[in-house]
Amino acid sequence: MQWLKRIRIVVAIIFFLALTLLFLDLGNVIPIGIHTFFVSTQLVPSFMRTLVVLSSASFGLFFVLVITVLFGRVYCSTLCPLGILQDIVIRIAKRMNRRRRFRYKEQHYILHYSLFVLTGILAFSGSVILLNLFEPFSNYGRILSNLMSPFVVLANNVFGYILGLFGFMFLFQIPILHINPVSVLASLSILAVVTYLSYNHGRLFCNLLCPAGAFLGLVSRFSFFKIVIDENNCKECGLCERVCKANCIQSSSMEIDFAACIGCFNCLAACPTIGISYKGRWTKLSDTSKEADSGRRNVLKISVLPALGFLMPDVGFKSVVEKSQNGFNENRKHPISPPGSLGVERFSTLCTACHLCISSCPTQVLLPSFLEYGIAGVFQPKMNYDASYCNFDCVLCSQVCPTGAILPLDVSSKKEVQIGRAQFIKDDCIVVSKKKDCGACSEHCPTKAVKMVPYEKKLMVPEVNNEICIGCGACEHACPVQPSKAIYVSANQIHQKAKKSQSKKAESSFDSSQEFPF
Repeated sequence: MQWLKRIRIVVAIIFFLALTLLFLDLGNVIPIGIHTFFVSTQLVPSFMRTLVVLSSASFGLFFVLVITVLFGRVYCSTLCPLGILQDIVIRIAKRMNRRRRFRYKEQHYILHYSLFVLTGILAFSGSVILLNLFEPFSNYGRILSNLMSPFVVLANNVFGYILGLFGFMFLFQIPILHINPVSVLASLSILAVVTYLSYNHGRLFCNLLCPAGAFLGLVSRFSFFKIVIDENNCKECGLCERVCKANCIQSSSMEIDFAACIGCFNCLAACPTIGISYKGRWTKLSDTSKEADSGRRNVLKISVLPALGFLMPDVGFKSVVEKSQNGFNENRKHPISPPGSLGVERFSTLCTACHLCISSCPTQVLLPSFLEYGIAGVFQPKMNYDASYCNFDCVLCSQVCPTGAILPLDVSSKKEVQIGRAQFIKDDCIVVSKKKDCGACSEHCPTKAVKMVPYEKKLMVPEVNNEICIGCGACEHACPVQPSKAIYVSANQIHQKAKKSQSKKAESSFDSSQEFPF
């Protein structure tokens, strides 16, 4: 049975490296098809995307459910990147303390399933805050985006500089614009929690906090193939219990809590006899493996109905963002959601803050928010026009989003999506306040929604046509007025469709690392 463990390790390495590279792909060289394939295998994002749009994600969800029904929670040990990260920590812990052994522990099903039910209820109510906090793929994405990506960018810039001294210019300098200190601290905290739990308690995170683990634990109770202990062949050596990272094997009573088993197959490889095996449900099991605690059954019953709320589409959700009625100055406080998200409310109820869009954005205009979307939308991406702008021809975020929070857009459709509208404060413009020529906003507007009109003498002042403005933020980013911009984009709570511009598109690819891009 050792071949099962070897297969599991090979598959886990492939998926772990692939998913890691998706978040650290500085040049966006990985094809979108590869993005879609690997991301679609992640349970919660795939499920949420399937509710929103029929795509390859529906195949990914079907695949995860099928392998769980057949083989148990092998997803947790082979496809989940946060789970594999825990295995790496466990491996390190074993290297540091070779005498370290696992022991059977009673699983905290009431707490785990209660948290899962609460997550479902909140999701049904329009709040994904618990998903943001505990969903494994999103947590792993934030760890890479906030903690690893800056170091990768720094290494790229250092090597690029050194190679440039010798005339090799193929590595370009990349600014770091998407860092939010609060998001970094949160990612560092979850990494510390996962590391601590893994180092000291094995896969406790998966069987205590993870919503995907709870759901798959329920499904795995009906798996066709299960790991069982053969009472006739078992020598009661306890080796299987000592290597069980899920702490679900009780060798003294020859019981395996298969709902908590994460399918690592360490026990099969460790058994010196054939006392533990992987068999179909039709194989006769011991009485202890058939018995189920009545309390656990009750937990299952009370969790099924509320959990359906997690499986339902977002209907009738309440808005998590207040609507402003105090003039456009108040709109500065409202976050602007990415093109393809259809609106702030819809985006905040579907986004799990995995930060894959942040990692993929070539202009780094996406920034982790804090409380801009409300407490339920913590760390979800928002447009940050202080740092950059939304490229007129770019649709990468809509192509890589795993949950359907950002729907796929083609380039022509994206050019008509109005995520916000430019607001011009004439008295703050340096043309008016300092009597100096500028025009940076008009120069960089890709739709020519901002044009220059006569003001005084030979001076020209901006004029905004919001019918063709798409809210890309190029004007706001280019505006040199500090600290408050003379022109800025106010959010459309629900995205609109802009009229097509009759003017020739302006060039919008300026260097966002310069202080004033004009």
